[in-house]
Amino acid sequence: MNLTTVTTDGQAVHTGPFMHRMVDQYHNDMLPFAHLPLTEVFDLIKNIPFRPDPPDRELLQRPYYTMNGIGYGGDCDDKSIALASWATLTGIPYRFVAVRKAGREHLHHVFTELYIADRWIHADPTYPFNTLGCARETYAQYVII
Repeated sequence: MNLTTVTTDGQAVHTGPFMHRMVDQYHNDMLPFAHLPLTEVFDLIKNIPFRPDPPDRELLQRPYYTMNGIGYGGDCDDKSIALASWATLTGIPYRFVAVRKAGREHLHHVFTELYIADRWIHADPTYPFNTLGCARETYAQYVII
């Protein structure tokens, strides 16, 4: 299996392990950003243009591609992998969270949480209007993947 770009079935319970594998294998892609503070890395990632996966496909790609605008990357899982890779390099524990809004049938969004100062911090770099530490919405379902 080539882990530079992975296609999954889109179910969060299946996608999560692939995301963790991408971080484990490619966290060094974030070495050029390891000296930056969290706030700067978060802002850098959230300002990467959002690019959804092709219809009916769930693609995950390594941080190098996401950070350099290569391939399809730039959706929630790609940006979460990049942030988690930076966290791994800097020794900050992370986890991925999949969520579902009320009215939706399936988990449809994923983001990163970082363990800082004895608590989990919401860190969703998906969109430019997101703020580090603040969830913009309440979710009907919240699953650690």
